[in-house]
Amino acid sequence: MLARSAVRRLVHVRSIASTSGDSPNVKKITPVDEYTQRLLATPPSRLPKMFQRLRAAWKNKFRKDEIDPLLKNLLDTASSQLYYNCANNYDYEKLCQAFGLPDYMSSWYKLTLMHCWMVLLRMHSSLDAPAYLRLQHSMLATMWFDIDSRLKIVGEELKQTLTAQSDMKKMHGLHLQTFLEYDEGFLSDDRMLAAALWRCLYISRSFDPIHVLRAIAYMRSTVCFTIQSFLSFHNIFQGFLSDDRMLAAALWRCLYISRSFDPIHVLRAIAYMRSTVCCTTQ
Repeated sequence: MLARSAVRRLVHVRSIASTSGDSPNVKKITPVDEYTQRLLATPPSRLPKMFQRLRAAWKNKFRKDEIDPLLKNLLDTASSQLYYNCANNYDYEKLCQAFGLPDYMSSWYKLTLMHCWMVLLRMHSSLDAPAYLRLQHSMLATMWFDIDSRLKIVGEELKQTLTAQSDMKKMHGLHLQTFLEYDEGFLSDDRMLAAALWRCLYISRSFDPIHVLRAIAYMRSTVCFTIQSFLSFHNIFQGFLSDDRMLAAALWRCLYISRSFDPIHVLRAIAYMRSTVCCTTQ
């Protein structure tokens, strides 16, 4: 039981969200796709846009929050960590060289948008609608706070004002365009994704086709890697909750990629995992 309780802390956020309450009155989990279809089916409002904004702000301020407070804190913390990983934990110079991008602040911004989009795409299929919207809102709020801070630092070095309202509107418009076009291009073939990259990453300028091909391969392989990583974690987790035979089978598929191995190595891996989790519970 101690081992199980320790491993449950490592379960995916969706599992935490769906099992956070044992009350029979827990509401049905709403997938993001179902929530989106419900919004699309809603007829457009006839009110002027100004009144629509005021009504939306009023609803956001006074509507009841459906997320558990503990889960809310977890999502807020995770969103900040995810954003800063997207902004800082990639090889900026290598990607600029591979994609043929100049070393500008705008290149960093467009590459960060790409990584944020890939993270949100992955989380879209793993969270229910309220949790995903909370994560998305917190992650984007952290992004704009960080961008504003970076622009102020660069502006002081260049002795220019880079946070003008017109500039921020252009950056916000590129953010919306990037997310929408990457969605459409990724779900289509490589030609559509290449067109989306040309408009969003290269801003409709001349480019070398090999650079776009590298960007397409990078995006699709990164998303595939995140999916495979989650499936590997899920298989190992299910094996950990079972006996050593199931855990050995999961390690063979995920750690050794279904290749030949020495059984003593698998036994060492099993002993290492179970002893490490046991130590965390003591």
